[in-house]
Amino acid sequence: MIFRIVGISLIGVIVVLVLRSAKPEFAVFATIATGIVILVTLTSSLTQVILAFDGIVEKSGIDEGIFAAVLKIIGIGYLTEYSSSIANDAGCGSIAEKLQLGGKVVIFLVSISIVTSLVDVVTKLVNL
Repeated sequence: MIFRIVGISLIGVIVVLVLRSAKPEFAVFATIATGIVILVTLTSSLTQVILAFDGIVEKSGIDEGIFAAVLKIIGIGYLTEYSSSIANDAGCGSIAEKLQLGGKVVIFLVSISIVTSLVDVVTKLVNL
């Protein structure tokens, strides 16, 4: 798996370097396309990981809402990082920073459900 990802990345880097010298306006699109190909390559592995986590949640008795929130947080983090990298590659560092801030705020909002569930559990333990 890692060799496939490295191969795709190296081909993408070569294409981007060639485009930067010939047609710089298309280099960003090559970067985005390379990232999409890598993400598509990783989807089968990600599906296996999500199924494994789902099995852990079923065995542990953890609320599925918490599991869903954690998956959303992970997804938001990766998507924000990827988008921010593309913005930096395009020379828009200021937009990349705002994007990262936006991602952090959304992660904070999604994590409120986890904190609420944690407070509920602690309250039940204290009342026992």
